[in-house]
Amino acid sequence: MRHDPERDAAAYLAGELGALRRLWFERHMLDCRDCWAEATTARQGRILAESLRVVAPPSMRERIRATADLTADLATEPERRRWPYLLLAGAVAMLIAVALTMALRLMTQPAPLLAAAELQRADALTVHQEPGPPSMRIGAYTWQGTAQERLDEIPATVYAYATPDGRRMLLITSTRPFPRAAGARDLKPAPSWLAEVDDASLLCADKDGTSWLAVAADEATVLSAGQALGLTRQG
Repeated sequence: MRHDPERDAAAYLAGELGALRRLWFERHMLDCRDCWAEATTARQGRILAESLRVVAPPSMRERIRATADLTADLATEPERRRWPYLLLAGAVAMLIAVALTMALRLMTQPAPLLAAAELQRADALTVHQEPGPPSMRIGAYTWQGTAQERLDEIPATVYAYATPDGRRMLLITSTRPFPRAAGARDLKPAPSWLAEVDDASLLCADKDGTSWLAVAADEATVLSAGQALGLTRQG
């Protein structure tokens, strides 16, 4: 019987086969190496996609979704109008691959650090005037208030800072040490480090039994915060 392993495996996994056809295909896979390989590979791809959906933060998921939608729109263009978009479609495919690679990198980052990066981008953070901050001002940033949060399993005190033009920075402290980020660069004095996590810059330093984490949109801001608070030094 002539058949298309790729098409049949896709229909099987999507639940598009009728009861008899499904039963036939399940029995057929036991004897057909091509169909078995197609079904196994597709199922593994689905598992990977689901894991990326769960792990990747909202900002990453939206970029991947928007890129995929653009690719789908190009695919529906009439044949006579499709050819001018071939180069663009190739670029879109490359962008999807890059986005997926970035999502896979995020899977290696500790959950508390991903939570800290997400908190820095949050539109609203309920703050109070107690406890007071370690410093009222850090460069152009002024203390706005303090919140008590949990970064995954780590309880933390979050000091929110902002500039007059709306840029934000968080200074987070905890009696429990924050995990080291994947790809982090060591700073002086050890064990301080600097890393990029989900489009945010993080600086971490342990001092006098307290773990400190500065989170901002750019590296220069967290470096200046670490130096201002005596957590790190230049060079």
